[in-house]
Amino acid sequence: MFRQVGTTVCALLAAAVMIGSGCAKQPGTTIAQMDPYVGGRPPAIARLPRHPVRIHRPRTTSPRGERGWIPPGGISPRWDSIVIHHSASDHSTPQGMRDWHVNGRGWVALGYDFVIGNGVGYGDGKVYVGERWRKQMHGAHCKTPDNHYNNHGIGICLIGNLQNHPPTPKQIAALARLLSFLTAKCGIPRSRILTHGGITGKTQCPGRYFSLQPVLREMSLPSLSAATR
Repeated sequence: MFRQVGTTVCALLAAAVMIGSGCAKQPGTTIAQMDPYVGGRPPAIARLPRHPVRIHRPRTTSPRGERGWIPPGGISPRWDSIVIHHSASDHSTPQGMRDWHVNGRGWVALGYDFVIGNGVGYGDGKVYVGERWRKQMHGAHCKTPDNHYNNHGIGICLIGNLQNHPPTPKQIAALARLLSFLTAKCGIPRSRILTHGGITGKTQCPGRYFSLQPVLREMSLPSLSAATR
């Protein structure tokens, strides 16, 4: 009798332990039917709406983008020459030069009409169109006693220190295309494509490694001649 009572008590205690530990199965329930989430299922994850990411890129004109080289109000008849410069630094950017000209020198805008990048701080062969050209304003890049080349000369600056190395092939190609465009549209003869130092004799700009001859040869290519028609 005592053995039977002891067996019954042990069975009851075992059942109580199973119920308290949460391990007891409901009658007729299989493991596959049991809810795997303890304490209930978590709420559904709300999906946030996707918004397009807008990346700001500065406006540039590619060497083939002649449409961007025509000012909104057309080209003034004032231009009779083109003056080529270099920035004297491989790390220059159009915006950096503009900030220096406006804030450092007190000018109203970037002194050049066009800037051509070298691939360091600005795209290799990319042509930047300055505010002076867009508004057909006088330049601030080649001072002479009569100020002729600021009033009537188109200023083009090649980014880079061309005292130390030549311009990149893409810069030469871009310059040749830009010069072909400007000489055709403004009626400027090639003899009036000049360098800053060649005019003033007071500077080595655009550097000892710059030569007009490769540029003039590239200007003579049929593809460039056809592009300016």
